[in-house]
Amino acid sequence: MRSVKCLLLFVLCLPVKTWATPYFEQLGWTAPDSKINELIQYPYLLENIYQRNDEQLIWFDLQQSSKLEFQLEILDRAGFSALFSNQLRYLRYYRSNNRWYEYDLLATDALLSYLSYAENAPKLGQDWYFDKKLTDKLPLPTAKTIEFVQTAIEQQHLAALIEMYTPDSQEYDQLVNTYLHLVKYANSQLPRYRQKGSRRVGDRLEQRQRLIERLAMLDIDISRVRQGIGWYDSSLTPAVMQFQRMHGLTPDGVIGPATLKWLNMSAEQRLDMLAINAERVRMWPSQRDALILVNVPSYDLKYWYLGKEQFESKVVVGRATRQTPVMSIKLDSLILNPTWNVPWTIMVKDILPKVKQDVNYLTNHNIEIIPSWGAKETIDPNTIDWSAMTPKTFPYKLRQRSGYGNALGLYKFNTPNRRAIYLHDTPSKYLFNRQSRAYSSGCIRVENADQFASLLLQNQGMNASSSVVDHKGASNQSIPLKQRIPVHIIYQTAWYEAGLVHYRDDIYRFDRTKYGKG
Repeated sequence: MRSVKCLLLFVLCLPVKTWATPYFEQLGWTAPDSKINELIQYPYLLENIYQRNDEQLIWFDLQQSSKLEFQLEILDRAGFSALFSNQLRYLRYYRSNNRWYEYDLLATDALLSYLSYAENAPKLGQDWYFDKKLTDKLPLPTAKTIEFVQTAIEQQHLAALIEMYTPDSQEYDQLVNTYLHLVKYANSQLPRYRQKGSRRVGDRLEQRQRLIERLAMLDIDISRVRQGIGWYDSSLTPAVMQFQRMHGLTPDGVIGPATLKWLNMSAEQRLDMLAINAERVRMWPSQRDALILVNVPSYDLKYWYLGKEQFESKVVVGRATRQTPVMSIKLDSLILNPTWNVPWTIMVKDILPKVKQDVNYLTNHNIEIIPSWGAKETIDPNTIDWSAMTPKTFPYKLRQRSGYGNALGLYKFNTPNRRAIYLHDTPSKYLFNRQSRAYSSGCIRVENADQFASLLLQNQGMNASSSVVDHKGASNQSIPLKQRIPVHIIYQTAWYEAGLVHYRDDIYRFDRTKYGKG
Protein backbone atom coordinates (compact mmCIF):
# COMPACT_ATOMS: atom_id res chain seq x y z
CA MET A 1 0.00 0.00 0.00
CA ARG A 2 2.85 2.36 0.82
CA SER A 3 4.44 1.84 -2.59
CA VAL A 4 1.13 2.61 -4.29
CA LYS A 5 0.74 5.86 -2.34
CA CYS A 6 4.29 6.85 -3.27
CA LEU A 7 3.48 6.13 -6.89
CA LEU A 8 0.36 8.31 -6.72
CA LEU A 9 2.29 11.17 -5.15
CA PHE A 10 4.92 10.86 -7.89
CA VAL A 11 2.31 10.86 -10.66
CA LEU A 12 0.38 13.80 -9.26
CA CYS A 13 3.54 15.91 -9.07
CA LEU A 14 4.48 15.31 -12.70
CA PRO A 15 3.87 18.17 -15.16
CA VAL A 16 0.92 17.83 -17.53
CA LYS A 17 2.28 17.03 -21.01
CA THR A 18 1.80 14.77 -24.01
CA TRP A 19 3.12 11.25 -23.48
CA ALA A 20 6.24 10.68 -25.60
CA THR A 21 6.24 6.90 -24.83
CA PRO A 22 10.04 6.38 -24.82
CA TYR A 23 9.66 3.48 -22.38
CA PHE A 24 7.31 1.42 -24.54
CA GLU A 25 9.11 2.41 -27.72
CA GLN A 26 12.34 1.07 -26.23
CA LEU A 27 10.55 -2.18 -25.51
CA GLY A 28 9.46 -2.30 -29.13
CA TRP A 29 5.79 -2.29 -28.16
CA THR A 30 4.80 0.99 -29.88
CA ALA A 31 5.88 3.18 -32.75
CA PRO A 32 6.26 6.99 -32.57
CA ASP A 33 3.26 7.50 -34.87
CA SER A 34 0.96 4.98 -33.12
CA LYS A 35 -2.56 6.16 -32.26
CA ILE A 36 -1.99 4.65 -28.83
CA ASN A 37 -0.03 7.78 -27.89
CA GLU A 38 -3.23 9.85 -28.08
CA LEU A 39 -5.52 7.28 -26.48
CA ILE A 40 -3.64 6.59 -23.24
CA GLN A 41 -5.09 8.50 -20.26
CA TYR A 42 -2.67 7.49 -17.48
CA PRO A 43 0.79 7.18 -19.11
CA TYR A 44 2.98 7.38 -16.02
CA LEU A 45 0.80 5.06 -13.97
CA LEU A 46 0.74 2.64 -16.91
CA GLU A 47 4.53 2.62 -17.14
CA ASN A 48 4.85 1.79 -13.47
CA ILE A 49 2.29 -1.03 -13.71
CA TYR A 50 4.21 -2.75 -16.52
CA GLN A 51 7.54 -2.29 -14.79
CA ARG A 52 6.12 -4.01 -11.72
CA ASN A 53 4.79 -6.77 -13.99
CA ASP A 54 8.33 -7.44 -15.33
CA GLU A 55 7.40 -5.97 -18.70
CA GLN A 56 5.01 -8.83 -19.46
CA LEU A 57 1.68 -8.66 -21.24
CA ILE A 58 -1.32 -8.61 -18.91
CA TRP A 59 -4.37 -9.45 -21.04
CA PHE A 60 -3.55 -12.92 -22.34
CA ASP A 61 -6.77 -14.40 -20.90
CA LEU A 62 -9.57 -13.93 -23.46
CA GLN A 63 -12.29 -14.23 -20.79
CA GLN A 64 -10.89 -11.29 -18.84
CA SER A 65 -10.43 -9.04 -21.87
CA SER A 66 -13.94 -9.92 -23.08
CA LYS A 67 -15.30 -8.86 -19.68
CA LEU A 68 -13.60 -5.48 -20.05
CA GLU A 69 -14.76 -5.01 -23.63
CA PHE A 70 -18.35 -5.80 -22.67
CA GLN A 71 -18.39 -3.14 -19.94
CA LEU A 72 -16.97 -0.66 -22.43
CA GLU A 73 -19.66 -1.72 -24.92
CA ILE A 74 -22.38 -0.86 -22.39
CA LEU A 75 -20.76 2.54 -21.80
CA ASP A 76 -20.42 3.08 -25.54
CA ARG A 77 -24.10 2.25 -26.05
CA ALA A 78 -25.04 4.56 -23.18
CA GLY A 79 -23.58 7.33 -25.31
CA PHE A 80 -22.48 9.88 -22.71
CA SER A 81 -18.71 9.78 -23.30
CA ALA A 82 -16.50 9.70 -26.40
CA LEU A 83 -13.64 8.34 -24.26
CA PHE A 84 -15.10 4.86 -23.80
CA SER A 85 -16.34 4.71 -27.39
CA ASN A 86 -12.83 5.44 -28.68
CA GLN A 87 -11.23 2.95 -26.33
CA LEU A 88 -13.62 0.19 -27.38
CA ARG A 89 -13.22 0.91 -31.09
CA TYR A 90 -9.43 0.77 -30.96
CA LEU A 91 -9.35 -2.27 -28.70
CA ARG A 92 -11.38 -4.15 -31.29
CA TYR A 93 -9.18 -2.81 -34.07
CA TYR A 94 -5.95 -3.87 -32.35
CA ARG A 95 -7.39 -7.29 -31.54
CA SER A 96 -8.63 -7.97 -35.07
CA ASN A 97 -5.23 -6.96 -36.45
CA ASN A 98 -3.22 -8.96 -33.88
CA ARG A 99 -1.50 -5.85 -32.56
CA TRP A 100 -1.28 -7.33 -29.09
CA TYR A 101 1.18 -4.94 -27.46
CA GLU A 102 -0.97 -1.91 -28.27
CA TYR A 103 -4.07 -3.88 -27.30
CA ASP A 104 -2.54 -4.73 -23.94
CA LEU A 105 -1.53 -1.16 -23.14
CA LEU A 106 -4.89 0.25 -24.12
CA ALA A 107 -6.78 -2.47 -22.23
CA THR A 108 -4.89 -1.71 -19.01
CA ASP A 109 -5.44 2.01 -19.45
CA ALA A 110 -9.14 1.43 -20.25
CA LEU A 111 -9.43 -0.66 -17.09
CA LEU A 112 -8.08 2.25 -15.04
CA SER A 113 -10.54 4.61 -16.76
CA TYR A 114 -13.45 2.25 -16.06
CA LEU A 115 -12.53 1.89 -12.39
CA SER A 116 -12.20 5.67 -11.99
CA TYR A 117 -15.58 6.09 -13.70
CA ALA A 118 -17.17 3.52 -11.37
CA GLU A 119 -15.74 5.27 -8.31
CA ASN A 120 -17.03 8.69 -9.40
CA ALA A 121 -20.39 7.79 -10.95
CA PRO A 122 -22.39 8.06 -7.68
CA LYS A 123 -21.12 11.64 -7.25
CA LEU A 124 -20.78 12.90 -10.83
CA GLY A 125 -23.31 10.72 -12.61
CA GLN A 126 -25.99 13.39 -12.63
CA ASP A 127 -23.82 15.59 -14.86
CA TRP A 128 -22.70 12.67 -17.02
CA TYR A 129 -26.10 11.09 -17.62
CA PHE A 130 -28.32 14.16 -17.75
CA ASP A 131 -26.37 17.34 -18.34
CA LYS A 132 -22.77 17.95 -19.42
CA LYS A 133 -21.81 14.40 -20.43
CA LEU A 134 -18.38 13.01 -19.59
CA THR A 135 -16.16 15.40 -21.53
CA ASP A 136 -13.21 15.89 -19.16
CA LYS A 137 -10.42 13.47 -18.36
CA LEU A 138 -11.28 11.21 -15.45
CA PRO A 139 -9.27 11.59 -12.24
CA LEU A 140 -6.75 8.99 -11.19
CA PRO A 141 -8.28 5.97 -9.49
CA THR A 142 -7.89 6.06 -5.73
CA ALA A 143 -4.87 4.48 -4.04
CA LYS A 144 -7.04 1.63 -2.79
CA THR A 145 -8.25 0.89 -6.32
CA ILE A 146 -4.72 0.97 -7.76
CA GLU A 147 -3.69 -1.50 -5.08
CA PHE A 148 -6.56 -3.76 -6.18
CA VAL A 149 -5.36 -3.47 -9.79
CA GLN A 150 -1.83 -4.53 -8.87
CA THR A 151 -3.15 -7.52 -6.91
CA ALA A 152 -5.56 -8.54 -9.68
CA ILE A 153 -2.74 -8.46 -12.25
CA GLU A 154 -0.49 -10.57 -10.05
CA GLN A 155 -3.22 -13.13 -9.42
CA GLN A 156 -4.85 -12.88 -12.87
CA HIS A 157 -8.20 -11.94 -11.33
CA LEU A 158 -8.98 -8.99 -13.59
CA ALA A 159 -12.48 -10.23 -14.44
CA ALA A 160 -13.30 -10.42 -10.72
CA LEU A 161 -11.96 -6.89 -10.25
CA ILE A 162 -14.20 -5.55 -13.02
CA GLU A 163 -17.15 -7.36 -11.46
CA MET A 164 -16.37 -5.78 -8.09
CA TYR A 165 -16.74 -2.29 -9.61
CA THR A 166 -19.97 -3.15 -11.45
CA PRO A 167 -23.33 -2.53 -9.70
CA ASP A 168 -24.34 -5.44 -7.50
CA SER A 169 -28.09 -5.21 -7.92
CA GLN A 170 -30.86 -7.28 -9.43
CA GLU A 171 -32.05 -4.30 -11.47
CA TYR A 172 -28.66 -3.82 -13.12
CA ASP A 173 -28.30 -7.56 -13.78
CA GLN A 174 -31.74 -7.82 -15.36
CA LEU A 175 -31.18 -4.80 -17.59
CA VAL A 176 -27.89 -6.29 -18.76
CA ASN A 177 -29.45 -9.74 -19.26
CA THR A 178 -32.16 -8.16 -21.39
CA TYR A 179 -29.45 -6.30 -23.30
CA LEU A 180 -27.69 -9.61 -24.02
CA HIS A 181 -30.99 -11.12 -25.20
CA LEU A 182 -31.64 -8.21 -27.59
CA VAL A 183 -28.12 -8.12 -29.06
CA LYS A 184 -28.91 -11.01 -31.38
CA TYR A 185 -31.71 -8.95 -32.93
CA ALA A 186 -29.56 -5.85 -33.51
CA ASN A 187 -28.51 -6.81 -37.05
CA SER A 188 -31.45 -9.04 -37.93
CA GLN A 189 -33.44 -6.30 -39.70
CA LEU A 190 -36.66 -7.57 -38.16
CA PRO A 191 -39.46 -6.08 -40.33
CA ARG A 192 -41.81 -3.49 -38.85
CA TYR A 193 -45.31 -4.63 -37.97
CA ARG A 194 -47.95 -2.69 -39.90
CA GLN A 195 -51.73 -2.43 -39.65
CA LYS A 196 -54.46 0.07 -40.48
CA GLY A 197 -56.50 1.32 -37.55
CA SER A 198 -56.73 -0.58 -34.26
CA ARG A 199 -56.98 -4.35 -33.85
CA ARG A 200 -58.80 -6.36 -31.17
CA VAL A 201 -59.87 -9.96 -30.64
CA GLY A 202 -61.80 -11.21 -33.66
CA ASP A 203 -60.17 -8.83 -36.16
CA ARG A 204 -58.17 -9.91 -39.18
CA LEU A 205 -54.35 -9.74 -38.78
CA GLU A 206 -52.55 -9.60 -42.11
CA GLN A 207 -49.13 -9.65 -40.39
CA ARG A 208 -49.87 -11.91 -37.43
CA GLN A 209 -46.55 -13.81 -37.63
CA ARG A 210 -44.59 -10.55 -37.77
CA LEU A 211 -46.46 -9.37 -34.66
CA ILE A 212 -45.53 -12.58 -32.84
CA GLU A 213 -41.87 -12.12 -33.82
CA ARG A 214 -41.94 -8.59 -32.45
CA LEU A 215 -43.36 -9.82 -29.13
CA ALA A 216 -40.80 -12.64 -28.96
CA MET A 217 -37.99 -10.11 -29.37
CA LEU A 218 -38.84 -8.84 -25.87
CA ASP A 219 -38.83 -12.37 -24.45
CA ILE A 220 -42.59 -12.33 -23.97
CA ASP A 221 -44.09 -15.79 -23.51
CA ILE A 222 -45.66 -16.82 -26.83
CA SER A 223 -45.63 -20.57 -26.13
CA ARG A 224 -49.45 -20.73 -26.03
CA VAL A 225 -50.03 -18.54 -29.07
CA ARG A 226 -51.61 -20.54 -31.88
CA GLN A 227 -49.73 -20.72 -35.16
CA GLY A 228 -50.93 -20.69 -38.74
CA ILE A 229 -54.04 -18.55 -38.40
CA GLY A 230 -54.69 -15.06 -39.74
CA TRP A 231 -56.80 -13.29 -37.16
CA TYR A 232 -56.55 -11.91 -33.63
CA ASP A 233 -57.68 -14.80 -31.44
CA SER A 234 -57.79 -15.13 -27.65
CA SER A 235 -54.48 -17.04 -27.51
CA LEU A 236 -52.67 -13.86 -28.55
CA THR A 237 -54.33 -11.56 -26.00
CA PRO A 238 -52.18 -12.43 -22.91
CA ALA A 239 -48.95 -11.71 -24.82
CA VAL A 240 -50.26 -8.36 -26.08
CA MET A 241 -51.46 -7.40 -22.60
CA GLN A 242 -48.08 -8.30 -21.08
CA PHE A 243 -46.41 -6.13 -23.71
CA GLN A 244 -48.74 -3.24 -22.82
CA ARG A 245 -48.00 -3.56 -19.10
CA MET A 246 -44.27 -3.44 -19.85
CA HIS A 247 -44.76 -0.08 -21.57
CA GLY A 248 -47.15 1.60 -19.14
CA LEU A 249 -50.14 1.22 -21.44
CA THR A 250 -53.67 0.21 -20.49
CA PRO A 251 -53.59 -3.61 -20.71
CA ASP A 252 -56.78 -3.94 -22.74
CA GLY A 253 -55.36 -6.14 -25.50
CA VAL A 254 -56.29 -3.58 -28.17
CA ILE A 255 -53.43 -2.89 -30.59
CA GLY A 256 -53.80 0.86 -31.06
CA PRO A 257 -51.35 3.67 -32.01
CA ALA A 258 -49.45 3.67 -28.69
CA THR A 259 -49.00 -0.12 -28.68
CA LEU A 260 -47.97 0.01 -32.35
CA LYS A 261 -45.34 2.65 -31.63
CA TRP A 262 -43.66 0.52 -28.96
CA LEU A 263 -43.97 -2.64 -31.06
CA ASN A 264 -41.91 -1.05 -33.82
CA MET A 265 -39.13 0.30 -31.63
CA SER A 266 -35.94 -1.20 -33.07
CA ALA A 267 -33.59 -3.47 -31.17
CA GLU A 268 -30.88 -0.81 -31.59
CA GLN A 269 -33.01 1.81 -29.86
CA ARG A 270 -33.83 -0.55 -27.01
CA LEU A 271 -30.16 -1.48 -26.57
CA ASP A 272 -29.28 2.20 -26.19
CA MET A 273 -32.11 2.60 -23.67
CA LEU A 274 -31.05 -0.41 -21.64
CA ALA A 275 -27.41 0.69 -21.58
CA ILE A 276 -27.94 4.24 -20.32
CA ASN A 277 -30.48 3.12 -17.73
CA ALA A 278 -28.20 0.31 -16.52
CA GLU A 279 -25.47 2.90 -15.93
CA ARG A 280 -27.86 5.23 -14.11
CA VAL A 281 -28.41 2.46 -11.55
CA ARG A 282 -24.99 3.42 -10.16
CA MET A 283 -26.54 6.68 -8.90
CA TRP A 284 -29.65 5.47 -7.14
CA PRO A 285 -29.87 4.34 -3.51
CA SER A 286 -29.71 0.61 -2.85
CA GLN A 287 -31.13 0.69 0.69
CA ARG A 288 -34.89 0.48 1.13
CA ASP A 289 -35.19 0.99 4.88
CA ALA A 290 -37.05 4.30 4.96
CA LEU A 291 -37.20 5.91 1.54
CA ILE A 292 -39.44 7.73 -0.93
CA LEU A 293 -38.61 7.13 -4.58
CA VAL A 294 -40.16 9.07 -7.45
CA ASN A 295 -39.40 7.90 -10.99
CA VAL A 296 -40.27 10.77 -13.30
CA PRO A 297 -40.78 8.87 -16.62
CA SER A 298 -43.05 6.28 -14.97
CA TYR A 299 -45.10 8.96 -13.13
CA ASP A 300 -44.84 6.83 -10.02
CA LEU A 301 -44.02 7.20 -6.31
CA LYS A 302 -43.05 4.38 -3.96
CA TYR A 303 -42.57 4.60 -0.20
CA TRP A 304 -40.56 2.01 1.72
CA TYR A 305 -40.49 1.57 5.47
CA LEU A 306 -38.51 -1.07 7.37
CA GLY A 307 -37.39 -2.52 4.06
CA LYS A 308 -40.93 -3.09 2.74
CA GLU A 309 -42.89 -1.16 0.14
CA GLN A 310 -45.88 0.30 1.98
CA PHE A 311 -47.35 2.80 -0.44
CA GLU A 312 -47.44 3.36 -4.19
CA SER A 313 -49.08 6.21 -6.00
CA LYS A 314 -49.45 7.82 -9.38
CA VAL A 315 -47.84 11.25 -9.60
CA VAL A 316 -47.95 14.27 -11.88
CA VAL A 317 -44.50 15.67 -12.72
CA GLY A 318 -43.10 18.74 -14.47
CA ARG A 319 -43.81 19.31 -18.12
CA ALA A 320 -40.94 19.35 -20.60
CA THR A 321 -40.53 23.13 -20.38
CA ARG A 322 -40.50 23.06 -16.55
CA GLN A 323 -38.86 19.79 -15.71
CA THR A 324 -38.88 18.04 -12.35
CA PRO A 325 -35.15 17.82 -11.55
CA VAL A 326 -33.22 14.69 -10.69
CA MET A 327 -32.23 15.27 -7.06
CA SER A 328 -32.05 13.89 -3.52
CA ILE A 329 -33.88 15.80 -0.78
CA LYS A 330 -35.40 15.05 2.65
CA LEU A 331 -38.98 15.20 3.84
CA ASP A 332 -39.02 17.01 7.17
CA SER A 333 -42.65 17.92 7.80
CA LEU A 334 -46.25 17.53 6.74
CA ILE A 335 -48.22 20.74 6.19
CA LEU A 336 -52.01 20.60 6.41
CA ASN A 337 -54.10 23.13 4.48
CA PRO A 338 -50.99 24.79 3.05
CA THR A 339 -50.85 28.25 1.60
CA TRP A 340 -48.97 28.57 -1.68
CA ASN A 341 -46.18 31.07 -2.18
CA VAL A 342 -46.37 31.47 -5.94
CA PRO A 343 -42.92 30.94 -7.54
CA TRP A 344 -41.56 33.85 -9.57
CA THR A 345 -41.67 31.98 -12.89
CA ILE A 346 -45.31 30.98 -12.47
CA MET A 347 -46.24 34.48 -11.29
CA VAL A 348 -44.57 36.17 -14.27
CA LYS A 349 -45.42 33.70 -17.03
CA ASP A 350 -48.78 32.33 -15.96
CA ILE A 351 -50.66 34.50 -13.48
CA LEU A 352 -49.84 38.19 -14.07
CA PRO A 353 -50.63 38.10 -17.82
CA LYS A 354 -54.11 36.78 -16.87
CA VAL A 355 -54.51 39.48 -14.22
CA LYS A 356 -53.74 42.16 -16.82
CA GLN A 357 -56.73 40.81 -18.80
CA ASP A 358 -59.01 40.36 -15.79
CA VAL A 359 -58.18 41.90 -12.42
CA ASN A 360 -60.75 39.62 -10.76
CA TYR A 361 -58.53 36.61 -11.55
CA LEU A 362 -56.74 37.01 -8.20
CA THR A 363 -59.96 37.16 -6.17
CA ASN A 364 -61.49 34.24 -8.06
CA HIS A 365 -58.45 32.06 -7.25
CA ASN A 366 -57.98 33.23 -3.61
CA ILE A 367 -54.65 34.86 -4.42
CA GLU A 368 -53.49 37.84 -2.41
CA ILE A 369 -50.73 40.36 -3.08
CA ILE A 370 -48.13 40.81 -0.33
CA PRO A 371 -45.08 43.12 -0.14
CA SER A 372 -42.69 40.30 0.89
CA TRP A 373 -42.70 36.66 1.99
CA GLY A 374 -44.07 36.27 5.51
CA ALA A 375 -45.83 39.62 5.45
CA LYS A 376 -49.24 39.79 7.11
CA GLU A 377 -50.48 42.91 5.34
CA THR A 378 -51.91 42.59 1.85
CA ILE A 379 -52.14 45.02 -1.05
CA ASP A 380 -55.45 45.87 -2.69
CA PRO A 381 -55.19 44.86 -6.37
CA ASN A 382 -57.39 47.83 -7.32
CA THR A 383 -54.60 50.21 -6.25
CA ILE A 384 -52.30 48.89 -8.98
CA ASP A 385 -52.28 50.25 -12.53
CA TRP A 386 -52.38 46.87 -14.27
CA SER A 387 -52.35 48.34 -17.76
CA ALA A 388 -48.93 49.89 -17.12
CA MET A 389 -47.58 46.95 -15.12
CA THR A 390 -44.80 44.79 -16.58
CA PRO A 391 -44.84 41.23 -15.14
CA LYS A 392 -41.05 40.93 -14.87
CA THR A 393 -40.74 44.13 -12.85
CA PHE A 394 -43.73 43.45 -10.60
CA PRO A 395 -42.40 44.47 -7.13
CA TYR A 396 -44.66 42.27 -4.98
CA LYS A 397 -45.25 38.61 -4.15
CA LEU A 398 -48.34 36.45 -4.65
CA ARG A 399 -49.71 34.02 -2.08
CA GLN A 400 -52.70 31.70 -2.50
CA ARG A 401 -54.80 31.12 0.60
CA SER A 402 -55.38 27.59 1.84
CA GLY A 403 -58.46 25.65 0.87
CA TYR A 404 -59.78 23.17 -1.68
CA GLY A 405 -58.92 25.44 -4.59
CA ASN A 406 -55.32 25.85 -3.46
CA ALA A 407 -52.82 24.60 -6.05
CA LEU A 408 -51.18 22.42 -3.36
CA GLY A 409 -54.46 20.83 -2.33
CA LEU A 410 -54.84 19.95 1.35
CA TYR A 411 -51.38 18.43 1.96
CA LYS A 412 -47.84 19.59 1.34
CA PHE A 413 -44.98 17.16 1.98
CA ASN A 414 -42.25 19.64 2.75
CA THR A 415 -38.73 19.01 1.41
CA PRO A 416 -36.64 22.16 1.89
CA ASN A 417 -34.29 22.79 -1.04
CA ARG A 418 -33.02 25.75 -3.04
CA ARG A 419 -35.08 24.75 -6.10
CA ALA A 420 -38.37 24.76 -4.14
CA ILE A 421 -39.31 21.25 -5.31
CA TYR A 422 -41.69 19.35 -3.04
CA LEU A 423 -44.53 16.82 -3.05
CA HIS A 424 -48.14 17.88 -2.59
CA ASP A 425 -51.81 17.14 -3.06
CA THR A 426 -53.76 18.73 -5.93
CA PRO A 427 -57.35 19.76 -6.68
CA SER A 428 -56.83 18.61 -10.32
CA LYS A 429 -57.29 14.93 -9.56
CA TYR A 430 -58.56 14.12 -13.06
CA LEU A 431 -54.96 14.27 -14.30
CA PHE A 432 -54.17 11.01 -12.49
CA ASN A 433 -56.42 9.19 -14.95
CA ARG A 434 -54.11 10.04 -17.87
CA GLN A 435 -51.27 7.79 -18.99
CA SER A 436 -48.88 10.70 -19.62
CA ARG A 437 -48.79 12.97 -16.57
CA ALA A 438 -46.21 15.70 -17.19
CA TYR A 439 -48.28 18.80 -16.41
CA SER A 440 -46.83 20.52 -13.34
CA SER A 441 -44.34 23.36 -13.08
CA GLY A 442 -41.73 21.07 -11.49
CA CYS A 443 -43.22 19.95 -8.19
CA ILE A 444 -44.72 16.49 -7.73
CA ARG A 445 -48.44 16.02 -7.26
CA VAL A 446 -49.36 12.85 -5.35
CA GLU A 447 -52.54 10.83 -5.79
CA ASN A 448 -54.20 9.66 -2.54
CA ALA A 449 -52.21 12.24 -0.60
CA ASP A 450 -54.44 11.76 2.45
CA GLN A 451 -53.50 8.07 2.71
CA PHE A 452 -49.83 8.93 2.23
CA ALA A 453 -49.96 11.56 4.98
CA SER A 454 -51.59 9.21 7.48
CA LEU A 455 -49.11 6.42 6.77
CA LEU A 456 -46.11 8.72 7.17
CA LEU A 457 -47.29 9.89 10.57
CA GLN A 458 -48.26 6.41 11.69
CA ASN A 459 -44.80 5.03 10.84
CA GLN A 460 -43.23 7.87 12.82
CA GLY A 461 -45.19 6.86 15.91
CA MET A 462 -47.30 9.98 15.66
CA ASN A 463 -51.06 10.33 15.99
CA ALA A 464 -52.55 9.80 12.54
CA SER A 465 -56.09 10.46 13.73
CA SER A 466 -59.03 11.46 11.61
CA SER A 467 -58.05 15.09 12.14
CA VAL A 468 -55.15 14.51 9.78
CA VAL A 469 -57.07 12.89 6.96
CA ASP A 470 -60.30 14.84 7.46
CA HIS A 471 -59.47 18.42 8.32
CA LYS A 472 -62.03 20.32 6.27
CA GLY A 473 -61.92 23.96 7.16
CA ALA A 474 -58.94 23.53 9.51
CA SER A 475 -56.32 26.23 9.58
CA ASN A 476 -52.85 25.93 8.14
CA GLN A 477 -50.77 23.59 10.33
CA SER A 478 -47.22 22.18 10.13
CA ILE A 479 -46.42 18.79 11.69
CA PRO A 480 -42.65 18.18 11.98
CA LEU A 481 -41.56 14.58 11.45
CA LYS A 482 -39.50 12.94 14.17
CA GLN A 483 -37.16 11.50 11.55
CA ARG A 484 -36.53 13.02 8.15
CA ILE A 485 -37.18 10.69 5.21
CA PRO A 486 -34.88 10.65 2.15
CA VAL A 487 -36.67 11.47 -1.09
CA HIS A 488 -34.93 10.47 -4.32
CA ILE A 489 -36.27 11.84 -7.60
CA ILE A 490 -34.82 9.61 -10.29
CA TYR A 491 -35.09 9.25 -14.07
CA GLN A 492 -35.29 5.69 -15.41
CA THR A 493 -36.88 5.06 -18.80
CA ALA A 494 -36.11 1.35 -18.46
CA TRP A 495 -36.07 -0.63 -15.21
CA TYR A 496 -36.73 -4.09 -13.79
CA GLU A 497 -39.74 -4.77 -11.59
CA ALA A 498 -41.98 -7.75 -10.80
CA GLY A 499 -40.24 -10.08 -13.22
CA LEU A 500 -40.32 -7.70 -16.20
CA VAL A 501 -38.16 -5.00 -17.74
CA HIS A 502 -40.37 -1.94 -18.19
CA TYR A 503 -39.96 0.85 -20.74
CA ARG A 504 -41.30 4.41 -20.75
CA ASP A 505 -41.16 7.48 -22.97
CA ASP A 506 -38.12 9.71 -22.60
CA ILE A 507 -40.24 12.75 -21.70
CA TYR A 508 -37.27 15.10 -21.16
CA ARG A 509 -35.16 13.64 -23.99
CA PHE A 510 -32.28 12.73 -21.66
CA ASP A 511 -31.78 9.40 -23.43
CA ARG A 512 -31.69 10.83 -26.93
CA THR A 513 -29.08 13.56 -26.56
CA LYS A 514 -26.15 11.27 -27.30
CA TYR A 515 -22.54 12.39 -27.09
CA GLY A 516 -20.60 12.18 -30.36
CA LYS A 517 -18.84 8.86 -30.51
CA GLY A 518 -15.39 10.06 -31.40
